[in-house]
Amino acid sequence: MTDATPHRRDLLALTLLAATGVLPATAGAAAVAADHFAPPGGDAEARRIWARLNADLSGRTVFFHTHGAVWGFKPQADDLPLADFARRHYGYTSLIARKALKGADGAIVIRQKSWVFYRDPETDEITDQVPNPYTGAIDHAAPMSGPVGERSLAPGAPSPGTPAYPVETSTPKVAYDMRIRRIGGRAWVTTSSFTRLKPGGIGWWKLEGELGSFACRAADLDNPKLTHLPSTWSQNLVAEWQTWTGMHGQPGHILFKGDGAALAGPEEIPTDLMAAIARFFPGTFAPVVAWDR
Repeated sequence: MTDATPHRRDLLALTLLAATGVLPATAGAAAVAADHFAPPGGDAEARRIWARLNADLSGRTVFFHTHGAVWGFKPQADDLPLADFARRHYGYTSLIARKALKGADGAIVIRQKSWVFYRDPETDEITDQVPNPYTGAIDHAAPMSGPVGERSLAPGAPSPGTPAYPVETSTPKVAYDMRIRRIGGRAWVTTSSFTRLKPGGIGWWKLEGELGSFACRAADLDNPKLTHLPSTWSQNLVAEWQTWTGMHGQPGHILFKGDGAALAGPEEIPTDLMAAIARFFPGTFAPVVAWDR
């Protein structure tokens, strides 16, 4: 999650890349060695799994809510005080609306709209003024509203959420670095993404690494009739200091730790998030609700 454009904010919940594995019911070294392998459907299946987790192939609009905190970390040093090693910097919350459509070529197309806000690290209130625990300044953390956009999930198409500005990504064997692990009746769909990007308005490249994990019922994952997979989502994203903090070039980095889930409907969206959308981006929510009318 970086500054500059709403497109990049969508990567909070839109980074998935390549191979899938299944944990056998048997135990032992042989079972562990066979834990990861590409899905029978390859790239197309990985993209379909992504769509079932993040959207609904029936065409129903899915509202995906994420919340979390961002921590700052200083580099390891023998004389670094433990109290200075890690500090809670700020919180964040986001809402992404996604609707699955069928493209002209038969591929899945995802229409989406996003909103992202910051939270005060102490009160947890949504705010655009964040106290900086490193500089002592009050930083302006502008909320963001991504434009409505559509992305094809056809094999070979750019990954969902790919920004418009210059970007490099690690190149896995297929489109998503996706692995599946089963324990009992549960399944974890884990993902990883590593990106070098240059948002508009800055003169340097940023590096980011994101690790995500969806937890769902194994029976749901294996049921091809289910158009949406109920799940919970967790995220860890490592990045440089955000540009709006004025800390570019200082030693250290930030870590996003977030959790999320698809909501049953717009009625489950937290009231403070709805109030923030109405305050900062009035009139942007009603058109999304109309997608299903």
